[in-house]
Amino acid sequence: MNIREMTRQECTAMLKSSRLGRLACVRDDRPYVVPIHFAFGDNFIFSFSLLGKKVEWMRQNRHVCLQVDDVGSVHGWKSVVVDGLFEDLPKAPDPDWTVPANDQQALVSDREREFAWSLLQKHANWWEPGALKPGETAGSGGHLFYQIRIETISGRQAFR
Repeated sequence: MNIREMTRQECTAMLKSSRLGRLACVRDDRPYVVPIHFAFGDNFIFSFSLLGKKVEWMRQNRHVCLQVDDVGSVHGWKSVVVDGLFEDLPKAPDPDWTVPANDQQALVSDREREFAWSLLQKHANWWEPGALKPGETAGSGGHLFYQIRIETISGRQAFR
């Protein structure tokens, strides 16, 4: 078996075509890893979640890591790792909401939320993994959109 480094373009292509990854966050020197559905856009990973442990930890320590893999066969695999910073996108898009002309940060945040929404909604049932917890029904708790501002991307590929 041979292993090689993937180019940034190959890593980006894999992120664009993937929907499921494993998000790692850390609090008090303790790691926590969970599967998430995501969308890749520009220099960000976008996702959706109910409030809970993952969000609480990411708000306390913004440094996170996302791992995505493709284990195509016993003869080869690909793995991409993204290091980045968690950023809350707290307000769901509202078509009737208007931003005050002097509030530039709100305007930027609104555009980011709309962009996240547009990427995520392209896939059927994109919201289900982030909207449900054991023993709860959809819509029973607070939720948010969030993004991971990408700092580094690396990848490896194994082949015969």
